Amino acid sequence: MRVIIQNDDGGENVYESETLVDTALKNQVILVPSKTKEANAIEILRAYLSGAKPILYDQENLSLKEKIESLGAETFNDIDFAAMFFTSGSTGFPTGAFKSRENIEADMKALVREFGNFQIEKVVATVPFIHIYGFLAALLLPLKLDVDLFFKEHFLPHDLLESAKPHHLIVTTPLYIKSLLRLDETKDLSQTIFISSTGPLPAEIAKEFTDKFNTTLIQLFGSTECGSIAFKKQDDIFWSPFQGVEATLNDEGLLHVKSPFISKTLWQEGFTQTGGEIQSFDYAVIENGKFQLIGRSSNIVKIAGKRYATAQIEEILEAMEGIEKALVHVKHNNAELKDEVVQIFLEATRPIAIKELKNTIKQKLGKINLPIELHIVDKISTTLMGKKCMPLV
Repeated sequence: MRVIIQNDDGGENVYESETLVDTALKNQVILVPSKTKEANAIEILRAYLSGAKPILYDQENLSLKEKIESLGAETFNDIDFAAMFFTSGSTGFPTGAFKSRENIEADMKALVREFGNFQIEKVVATVPFIHIYGFLAALLLPLKLDVDLFFKEHFLPHDLLESAKPHHLIVTTPLYIKSLLRLDETKDLSQTIFISSTGPLPAEIAKEFTDKFNTTLIQLFGSTECGSIAFKKQDDIFWSPFQGVEATLNDEGLLHVKSPFISKTLWQEGFTQTGGEIQSFDYAVIENGKFQLIGRSSNIVKIAGKRYATAQIEEILEAMEGIEKALVHVKHNNAELKDEVVQIFLEATRPIAIKELKNTIKQKLGKINLPIELHIVDKISTTLMGKKCMPLV
């Protein structure tokens, strides 16, 4: 496997994977904060090939950075793991997930089973490698397939379109899929495969993308703790669990996952054991062994007796004139008269009133009974993986 990084001046840095092995690193715990994509790719690959124990984290999350660096690598010396990843912390302080080599190799076997039948000659990645999706799909998958990995530090949409060639596998995110759709130019990508993750694409966007470029789109669903869970193709709405994954629902209709990919040990303030099972906060419907995601319990709004994902409301709002970006969050507070409040954060270029928002949502979804808390903000930031962050208000 070769790792090829294209510089801004058009030059390339090339690394051969077999030259990265360093036996002196075996069993050593190594801190790997987010740096450049090149530095991270090489550090992580060297650590994994050498049998080291890398701890991967986003140093832009200052509280996490301070916590990890104050503890020091020696805190985790006695844990048997091949890599440690952190959740985004969107529901609290980030949780650390220890992945054993068995977790990772079983996950990779399932991924290769699905993607190994495609004629892939090169993997092109737009994602960072310090998160589980980039680690598995962008870094280890080309290693297992023994094909080149190519990336740039910053991909513009037209750069990515230019790099999408026959027998290339593009590992990217919904943000890039939507950006490619906005380009005036088109291209026949019938022999190119796209993988997208970090958030579901609406079926109509997926169909528009695959129709415009005549291509194959495969979406992955997973989490830091669980690893890979399921996949779907083109504009499907039902997810197919990867081989080895058992997906069921609890009494509340929330997805429960059992698989050999799940971290057995998690860390936050202390260590906890999962037993290879995770109870998620995702509402789902199961039919014929496949499942449809409805939304997370913390991101579900009940309107006119039905459940709607906040992402769906965000799409409705972002279609309004003068709204650049929207983030919708459900705040639960039992001390209030109504325990659910819909918090709406907007990047807007004109004044927006709550009444206008309610009327727009009502036209699409039905009568709005929940109280809305509106915040007009200068910026709705996103994480390295494209997830929206709650602004400070």
